[in-house]
Amino acid sequence: MPNLNGGHLFIRCLKQEGIKKVFTIVGDTILPLVDAAEDEGIEFIDVRHEGAAMHMADGYARITGMPAVAMFTGGPGFANAISGLPAIYTSESPVIFVAGAAEMPEKGMTSFQEIDQVSMAAPVTKGSWLIHDRKRIPEFVATAFRTAMSGRPGPVHLTLPIDIQEQSISEEELPPYLPGEYRNMGRSQGDASLIQEAASLLSKAQRPVIIVGNPARYSVKPEQLEALVEATGIPIFTVEQARGLIDDEHELCFGYADGALNRAARKFREADVVLLLGKRLDHRYRYGQIFSADAKLIQADPSEAEIGRNRGVSVGLLGDLGAITEQLTAAAKQAGKAKVDSWISQLKQERESWMAELRGHATGEQPMHPLDVYTGLEHLIDEDTFIVMDGGDYVQWGRSYLKARKPGHFMRLGPLSHLGAGIPYGMAAKLAAPDSKVLVFSGDGSIGFYTMEYDTCIRHNLPITTVMGNDSNWGIDRTFQLAYFNRSVGTELRTVRYDKVVEAIGGHGEYVEKPEDVGPAVERAINSGLPSLVNVTVRPGASPLAEAMIARRTGH
Repeated sequence: MPNLNGGHLFIRCLKQEGIKKVFTIVGDTILPLVDAAEDEGIEFIDVRHEGAAMHMADGYARITGMPAVAMFTGGPGFANAISGLPAIYTSESPVIFVAGAAEMPEKGMTSFQEIDQVSMAAPVTKGSWLIHDRKRIPEFVATAFRTAMSGRPGPVHLTLPIDIQEQSISEEELPPYLPGEYRNMGRSQGDASLIQEAASLLSKAQRPVIIVGNPARYSVKPEQLEALVEATGIPIFTVEQARGLIDDEHELCFGYADGALNRAARKFREADVVLLLGKRLDHRYRYGQIFSADAKLIQADPSEAEIGRNRGVSVGLLGDLGAITEQLTAAAKQAGKAKVDSWISQLKQERESWMAELRGHATGEQPMHPLDVYTGLEHLIDEDTFIVMDGGDYVQWGRSYLKARKPGHFMRLGPLSHLGAGIPYGMAAKLAAPDSKVLVFSGDGSIGFYTMEYDTCIRHNLPITTVMGNDSNWGIDRTFQLAYFNRSVGTELRTVRYDKVVEAIGGHGEYVEKPEDVGPAVERAINSGLPSLVNVTVRPGASPLAEAMIARRTGH
């Protein structure tokens, strides 16, 4: 064993939490940590931009359902990395964001690359701390993981000065406590009387729905959700990180819980009882006003602050969502299923007509419609395929059309819609599941943010396939400009052969102009065994999401 130092102590704490990979760009003030990680067998996934590493950590957390760690040098490394932090915060992913810093005694003296990292990270984390003493490293790491995973999950930040990393320690100073000794591993149940009240409302409902959101990804198992749906007989919709937590092909699952992307979800306005499992009453649902004034809302959430926020609820259930789901299932078996055959029939009709309308856009004309792309490749997608949706109006058609089949397998930019994260998400998926297909869908604007991460893909053997819709525009914003101002300003792009760029980096490229060539090109890209990009020429035009946003703003 090499001489132990504060870096080894920190890394041992990460290992206790099950961390096996760290996303990074190596830099001056984390060199002791990097060296200690090599001793301890932790793998570093080094990228080409710190922001990409943050998005990889975000994606890895979403895919595995566990915390992930990103680590950078202080100052410039931190500054680049923090660009990805607001997106992680609004997506509620448990990412541990670690940065080095200059020596503690020099703090506040304009030391090497000094900025106030702790204060900068604080507004977009659940907690941000400076580790100022090597003896307290285990305590701060424990606090970070406890905070990231308690209540609604989210990112945290730790700054660890280089002199703390370098200080010698003894074996006796290695982590004295296991995670089960410093954070709650149990599941807090909802109030029993309120569970009965909720079950009664659900059993008597005529037009009920269940909507599942972000924190359910980290506490509810697919079999628990299926059991609830089958015990109640109630239709279910998923959104955010909960997509795929129940298979969209389940007979009672009706897909995306967003009326702008799914016509069946527009029926939320008619629902008489709504069970929200971790879904906030946010802008997506007009802060709760999308539901009828007479609707009974049951809100289950791990955070007390969210219950009744923006609109009052009939029943508020505070606790672990997995435990509450099991409680509701047991109570529903006694209360009986809701009599909702007519309601389910209406939802099925809406779903079928919506899918038929979407498929109707795939006309085979040139330049092709985005639905020509999605219908042309859907036969290549199986239930283990990872579908990653980046930015671009072209991508919104795919969000409407493609199905979420498994947890962590259908990823979308979070509420902040931080463009370019798709490639890092795809890399994280391939890292977590090397034998699964990974399809990233991106517009030609989004692709420009992290194109050089194809080099990361090659270095780490991550053969993702990006299917890019190229309309030579910042599509959705140009659509908005034309709708609001009847002209576009600063939203035109050049037509670029991004497939050739990827080839030059060392990957596989395909260029497609005809709808009938989409499927064969994507199949060749997947089978190449290389990181690949299929550059598809599509025509611009408003997606269902863009149309809904325009209608909301203009009132038409």
